[in-house]
Amino acid sequence: MRAGRLITDFIFPPRCVICGKLLPFGQSKTLCSICAKEIPFTKGQRCRMCGREIQQDMLCTRCRTADFAFTAGTAAFSYAHMHQAIADLKFQGYLKDAEGLGMLMTIFLQNNYADWFLWADYMTEVPLHPAKKRRRGFNQVEALCRVIRQHSGLPFVPNVLQRRVDTVPQSSLSKQQRRENLQNVFTISAQPDMVQGKHILLVDDIFTTGSTLQECSRVLLRAGAKEVRVYCLSVVSFLAEGESMTDAQHPQSEGKANEDLQLF
Repeated sequence: MRAGRLITDFIFPPRCVICGKLLPFGQSKTLCSICAKEIPFTKGQRCRMCGREIQQDMLCTRCRTADFAFTAGTAAFSYAHMHQAIADLKFQGYLKDAEGLGMLMTIFLQNNYADWFLWADYMTEVPLHPAKKRRRGFNQVEALCRVIRQHSGLPFVPNVLQRRVDTVPQSSLSKQQRRENLQNVFTISAQPDMVQGKHILLVDDIFTTGSTLQECSRVLLRAGAKEVRVYCLSVVSFLAEGESMTDAQHPQSEGKANEDLQLF
């Protein structure tokens, strides 16, 4: 077993899932000592719709002007801390990182929104178009959901939603273009009784403007869902009108110690 791990580590060197720093060969942990000591979870007062850190009020400026169909939302990290980890997971095929990232999402939700586990009938993922999923080989959000289910017991029902149009990536578009890009894109693929009257936790990797989550939530509610809340691995902390996600300003790094560090 140890020999096998050493061979795997030689081919795929273990890295911290947050900062990407190389870890010692054979180490089973997924965080470096620095990130384990100061896990940069979002903290303090958070916007109740997207989870970004705010100084006052219940909503950030972005969400105050939105008319979201979901009733609440949060995110475990600022995108500033997670942009490289998410890119590696989605585009470099570092699927093994989903275990560590999913565990961090579980810890954050347990420590800050424990009542959501009782509220939700189940969680489901924001879907990829089948063609994109075939090209990539997996849906990274589905992988995160499976880890959350494993460590929390929260039921996960995949493929409740279907993306029927292979749209242009949202990250390359302005806020207005994002809304137009998602019109009539999603539909329900599950049986009606899987949605009607249900409290659904919708999971994604990035909250940018909320356009994708908004459209998915609308479809679920039109199909009879009682309430939808959203949970993302990360939230873009600032996005001005007309900016693409890659142009977004990032805040200074801030960390948060966690009592569950021994898991890493």
